[in-house]
Amino acid sequence: MPGASEFVSFTFGNVTASGFVTPEALARIDAGEVVDVILHDVVAVHGDVGEEVPLGDVACTFIGGEPTPFVPGQGRQE
Repeated sequence: MPGASEFVSFTFGNVTASGFVTPEALARIDAGEVVDVILHDVVAVHGDVGEEVPLGDVACTFIGGEPTPFVPGQGRQE
């Protein structure tokens, strides 16, 4: 996870996912760009259960600052 020092957290319904990205990736996410990233050390928590579920590293595409259901492009992750 070299350089992935910026914490990010997103809520989908009643599930919160959090992890770390590089400062450059976070800047692009915050700018609303279409960006494929690797979220490092991702943990998911269901609001009704409260138990943390480690998911490891997860590839994700962001559009307009929000995660999307699209599959990241090959070789484009930061």
